[in-house]
Amino acid sequence: MRGAGRLKLLARSAISTHRRSLAVRALHSLASFVESAYANEGANFHLNGEQTLLRKLAPADFRLAFDVGANFGDWSAEAMAMWPHCTVHAFEVAPQTFQRLGDRLRAAGDNPRVTLNCFGLSDELGTRQMFYYPDHPDVTADVHWHTDLVSIPFEAHLATGDAYCHERGIDTLDFLKIDVEGAEYRVMKGFGERLAAQKVHCVQFEYGAFSTQTKVLLADYHRLLSQLYWIGKIFPTYVEFRDYQWTMEDFRFSNYCCVSKLRPDLRNLLAA
Repeated sequence: MRGAGRLKLLARSAISTHRRSLAVRALHSLASFVESAYANEGANFHLNGEQTLLRKLAPADFRLAFDVGANFGDWSAEAMAMWPHCTVHAFEVAPQTFQRLGDRLRAAGDNPRVTLNCFGLSDELGTRQMFYYPDHPDVTADVHWHTDLVSIPFEAHLATGDAYCHERGIDTLDFLKIDVEGAEYRVMKGFGERLAAQKVHCVQFEYGAFSTQTKVLLADYHRLLSQLYWIGKIFPTYVEFRDYQWTMEDFRFSNYCCVSKLRPDLRNLLAA
């Protein structure tokens, strides 16, 4: 065995043998923090690369974007600021949050560049029980994930993205942002026609620990999209486009961006 390999083996043995010692526990805590930061785990819009992604795409001069899971409108407001010719259709399923969304985006007067919808998008039309958390409205979901929080069940109205676009005569989307607490894959399937035709140029979705319960993995997104889209993980200054490997299934909350292979210009903007 070579020297470096032997040292690693000895270090692993020492760490696992003394894993209850304060020194090893402190080292593990530090290593976990570094790994989390290196993997860009987290949902801070200003730090995790989501805001930078909008800025990088500004030269594309987008005209239409969907914000699915709009919450209070932070993403919508930033997209309209970064893309001055872009109209945003915002979808927020919880009525209480929708009221604040409307107040936020209309604060400076009626905004003709935003269309507000108090319903959600999914893979079917109808209603579904969802859970609203008054103290944390940003985690509204169709699964009661946060059992330690006060929740209010409600009947949410749902549509599919394809049906919504058909009803409004929308043919092509520049950007589809999805942040719906574990239901991202179902939203994406609701855009099946447009994704198959590559009439959605960019898709952003969140992946994380909820996949351990929904059983929807990164592998499923790659099976659905990788023939037609490049798929990459969003980092603070760029998007790392990679082919799928099973080791990518780390269940850390992070965001991914998919770019139509008809738009290599967009991929180049994001990968730089």
